[in-house]
Amino acid sequence: MRKHMTMIKISFRRNIGTAAVVIILSAGCRPNSDSGSDAISSREVAEATIPDEFHADNDIAMTIRSLADALKVGEPLDSTLYDFQGILTDGQGSPLYTDVQGSPGQWEVDVLDDRNVMIRNVYLGDLLPGDLETYLLQSLRIDKERMLDFTAHDAVDDDETEIAVYDFDGGYLRFEVRAGIAPNGLEGPMLSIVMSADPPVGVETQTIGLAQTSAKP
Repeated sequence: MRKHMTMIKISFRRNIGTAAVVIILSAGCRPNSDSGSDAISSREVAEATIPDEFHADNDIAMTIRSLADALKVGEPLDSTLYDFQGILTDGQGSPLYTDVQGSPGQWEVDVLDDRNVMIRNVYLGDLLPGDLETYLLQSLRIDKERMLDFTAHDAVDDDETEIAVYDFDGGYLRFEVRAGIAPNGLEGPMLSIVMSADPPVGVETQTIGLAQTSAKP
């Protein structure tokens, strides 16, 4: 995935450069008019040369689907391919949150081992975990009925951590939300999205089509 995102960014910068050249040449071909036209032309060039860090090709849903596909086919997760830190977006290319400094929120994709990966917001901000959870479930075509019962245990004994686990036929998707406080006193949610080939400890797995459940030892 890292190589994919790198290629996207390189390609996008080239396109931005080309767009800026085209606008400059177009402006040069226009007949001279009043200063207002010159101001508009300068603004067009400036806007075209600003890198668009929120391009939809950094859509978090694409990341989630790529990881889910790998887990479904039993592909060992490789940190050199999937590890990433930067801005992830929604399907329209907008950042998923704005941090307390007013900048587009940063995310980290961290392959924990060949069967587990975590995606988390690096900074506090105005992230809406519930909306993001809904968006990702829709992307993976998972409905709320695929939510599994979860029993808290020593690894997640924080009463303020909200946990939801889903089965996506070949792997498991876990959302963990807890409150965080920035040094300046502002509060915001910290979201960890964990994808795994095996059911998390504390989850009761259910065989599709059967009523009985079996707890993971």
